Amino acid sequence: MTTFFTSDHHFGHANIIKYCDRPFEDVAEMDEAMIDRWNSTVGPGDEVWVLGDYAMKDRAQGLGYLSRMNGTKYLISGNHDLCSPVERDGHLNVRRYLDAGFDAVVSQAQTTLPEVTPGEGGLPVLLNHFPYAGDSHSEEDRHAQFRLRDLGQTLICGHVHDDWTVSRSPGGTLQVNVGVDMWDFQPISAEDLHRFIREQE
Repeated sequence: MTTFFTSDHHFGHANIIKYCDRPFEDVAEMDEAMIDRWNSTVGPGDEVWVLGDYAMKDRAQGLGYLSRMNGTKYLISGNHDLCSPVERDGHLNVRRYLDAGFDAVVSQAQTTLPEVTPGEGGLPVLLNHFPYAGDSHSEEDRHAQFRLRDLGQTLICGHVHDDWTVSRSPGGTLQVNVGVDMWDFQPISAEDLHRFIREQE
């Protein structure tokens, strides 16, 4: 089993194509391309952490795609997910996302990336939709109350789309964006993510 990370698909969201200069003619092409790239990367026995903003606009259609996508899927809710704590009644929509095919819906998590050099050990990381600092095409960090406190642990996030792949928080902590706009619209494996992080250090 391989673990993967991804974020910010915005299935069903036409404006994201222009907003992030995505190489698709329309929503139908975008959605199908992302499903194809997911399934060419993720196997049925793998697991995928989706770090928020899975679908917008026609969310019923977007959630319907989950049955076509390989692997066990976990959602870290983002500000555009109806099940997010950002939404006043977000907790009332968690069941909708679970019924659609996510095995878990949470607002944050912690995991360990597997070692890539024998004897080096794994890398503990935090998972959240929001980075410690930074926003999507904005100078203002929105949703401050839903961001994790920076205590020096590497953070895997989404939210910033094509603004950056990796950056440092004001405190100097590494934060890595796994959004599809920066990873060829497909999930990245935990091993490759760990290698990427080591290259930054």
